[in-house]
Amino acid sequence: MYVPFNDLTRIHNPLKKIVIKKFEKIIDKNDFVLNEDIKKFEKNFSNFTKQKYAVSCANGTDAIELLLRGLGIGANDEVIVPVNTYIATAFAVENVGAKPIFVDNDDYYLMDSKKVESKISPKTKAVIGVNLYGQMCDTSYLKKLCKEKGVFFLEDAAQSHGAKQRDYNVGDNSYGAAYSFYPGKNLGAWGDGGIVTTNSLRLYNRMNKIRNFGSKVKNFHEIQGSNTRLQPLQAIVLNEKLKYLSEWNQERTFVANKYMESLLDIDKIILPKTFYGNHHVWHLFVMQVPNRNKFLEYCFSNGVELGIHYRLPIIKQEAYKESSQRNDNFEKSFSQYRNLITLPIFPKMDKKEINHVISVVRKYFK
Repeated sequence: MYVPFNDLTRIHNPLKKIVIKKFEKIIDKNDFVLNEDIKKFEKNFSNFTKQKYAVSCANGTDAIELLLRGLGIGANDEVIVPVNTYIATAFAVENVGAKPIFVDNDDYYLMDSKKVESKISPKTKAVIGVNLYGQMCDTSYLKKLCKEKGVFFLEDAAQSHGAKQRDYNVGDNSYGAAYSFYPGKNLGAWGDGGIVTTNSLRLYNRMNKIRNFGSKVKNFHEIQGSNTRLQPLQAIVLNEKLKYLSEWNQERTFVANKYMESLLDIDKIILPKTFYGNHHVWHLFVMQVPNRNKFLEYCFSNGVELGIHYRLPIIKQEAYKESSQRNDNFEKSFSQYRNLITLPIFPKMDKKEINHVISVVRKYFK
């Protein structure tokens, strides 16, 4: 038996006909840029996340950049980010001219909120908390800290579509939340896409202009901007898929619970922990195992495709070899990354596949 790491065809095939039919109407109308489908999706997504406003864009990295530019963050500024996340978070900061300042993670693989304060300097303009693997960072604490220090608290929500923390939705405690719709996300496009949610009308209006050449009215450019617009096809896809997101998140949770129950007694595995009060949406099921490469080879040879998230902390990537933070000791992240492994978890994963993954893992540690 073969279990893929992800299989998007299971959720995409039932949507093909309706998506193609709706896109044909766009072709007939020649209505390709910031059309009604995009406006509809922005409204639907803001309603889903319970935020007042949403501005879509081309991808998740652009979403973070859009948020930073909308707040006027740029050259000579510093933005605090976790060292354990996908590198796009740091690159977005670099792309607006600011400097990412890295913070170690905790036992939940999230940015250690208690280590943030020591990194805040007179140059700090924002803290980006990354909601990693499907659960939210400590948004209440970070909101309070950032308010005290006079800096913006922002969320990178690329992996947390539909997550909650106690009574808080993603975005409730931050000035804005940036999402990615990369195909493999809990809510993914048939290509790429991104969006920023916020409750600030001023920020919303500014981001609306920035994503469209700094323009509100065609050929009149009020501020410097860029070209980062969501495509109509992706808006159609995302509108259709949004209807099923809560159901698909529940299916992910079912798989995660099966893994947790079935692997709990294996001492050599460090299973993922859920931060207090979090409603986890299980974008990824990340655990730690000794001798990762050997485990990886065994699983592949027995029909289970695995992932690694992530192979290196950002500061150890070649892109940051000249960073002044290169030699800092990010103790937790450095002790974890060599052992991280990700099990398959996706909607419509059947019980035979789940049981096969569990069986292969258990046999390896027998």
